[in-house]
Amino acid sequence: MKLKKLVPALALTAAALTAVVAPAFAGRTVAPSSYKVVAWNDLGMHCACPTFAGFLLLPPFNTVRAQVLGYGSNDPVIIDSTNAATYGVTVSYAMADNTESTLQADPYFQQWITYAPKLFPGFAPVSGGKVQGLAGNGISGNMTYDATLKDWTAVGIPAYPLVDANSAKNIMTDPLGGANRNPYPMTNVYVKNSTGTILAQTSTVTPVAFGGCCSCHLSLAAANGYPATASGSFAYLGKMHGMNSSKIDFNYLDPTGDGTSGPIRCSWCHWDPAMGESAAPGLANVWPNYVVMAGATFTKADVKVSQYSFSDVLHRFHSQSTKVLTQYDANVATNCYDCHPGNNVNCYRGSHKAKTALWCVDCHGNLNQRTAAGQLTQPWKASTLPSCTAASAGANPAFACHATNTVNGTVYPTNPSLFGKFINGRGHKGSIKCQTCHGSAHAEAPSTMTLDNTQLSNLQGSTSYSFPAGKDKTYALGVCVFCHPTKTSTWGVPPHL
Repeated sequence: MKLKKLVPALALTAAALTAVVAPAFAGRTVAPSSYKVVAWNDLGMHCACPTFAGFLLLPPFNTVRAQVLGYGSNDPVIIDSTNAATYGVTVSYAMADNTESTLQADPYFQQWITYAPKLFPGFAPVSGGKVQGLAGNGISGNMTYDATLKDWTAVGIPAYPLVDANSAKNIMTDPLGGANRNPYPMTNVYVKNSTGTILAQTSTVTPVAFGGCCSCHLSLAAANGYPATASGSFAYLGKMHGMNSSKIDFNYLDPTGDGTSGPIRCSWCHWDPAMGESAAPGLANVWPNYVVMAGATFTKADVKVSQYSFSDVLHRFHSQSTKVLTQYDANVATNCYDCHPGNNVNCYRGSHKAKTALWCVDCHGNLNQRTAAGQLTQPWKASTLPSCTAASAGANPAFACHATNTVNGTVYPTNPSLFGKFINGRGHKGSIKCQTCHGSAHAEAPSTMTLDNTQLSNLQGSTSYSFPAGKDKTYALGVCVFCHPTKTSTWGVPPHL
């Protein structure tokens, strides 16, 4: 089974697209004499689980996107799949920190290897001795061109937080008590010719971390007479789930009929676009011979597909539970790091945090506002996510969003598309991705973390470039001469038209 990030075709005809793309970016038949490449992870942080024997929230699944420019005269040509074939070039990636040997020897990732075929029937996490992600990509390989989003992509790379030999990089605490880990593995992206010679390359962070769930749920299990372990937490959470209207204590579900409970995937019953599905498949459709184990207080007739999305039930429960609000965190609706990676990781660390002290809820709304506005009934969709010019429905920003005229000419895929307008949008001649210049969502340039800024520092680090007061090479790609050899070498706010 393969996960796919589902995005619709752009609402632009071929003629309209030709009108949007200025002559500077029109195609050429003469092979470029040089190339440049810029790459980013699609999100500033992905999450993965430290254990997979119980239930799955999110699998190892990072996506790297890149844009390639070719030069043969004064202005660049965007390298797409057609002219790449004409010029005889390929675009590839290779993780620099995660390796085949370290991943397959990692006791946590070994659980993924063991249980992934049960969570995603038909999927082989290791093929030909090499690790592969749910979309078929491994830790290295060729990128494919996305004609809708106008970039080169490697979807679903199985990146995973690692115990790094450089202890200074191990900033993430393991909630299960193991060694600290590095949540920022790097990925190299290459442009090569037909003989394998590297014509251009760059390196970008491929962030992945454990969330905060275990930190709370291990103590919750212990407080209720269960072991403070992953299995103890699974057992107590199953009991709590059985106390709601569904009656399903998932600790009594044996999907494969092997005599043991779990693992289960929440999106079997609660639809989750992050799993690449528009509807929950239902446990019976995934494992027709699943077993309800002895001692259960429910039957197969009770095991149904929920009308609620996984995002909805997860966020709504925590923000409305009396137990959570009185015994754990009365401000859970605004304390996003209770569940999302904080813990020295800081999944939100972009320029908004550094310059204006915006918090997640300013753009997305707090959990109560998101529930009231119905955002969680359509999670991950552009229609319920913030844009550069407006916060999500129901949010009450403490700061003004960017003015509409600052992003004039930006092209967005039409709804329903996933993951937001910034991630999918293109500005400046309708060809350059927002992320190409500004960096990953939630880690926009300049990030508060030095490692995020490394790529832009390298790209804009020429001593011939000039930066005005208050700006430097870590800011969004804005030195015109980087792309246009005859233009200014002074950094400035780039045009989006």
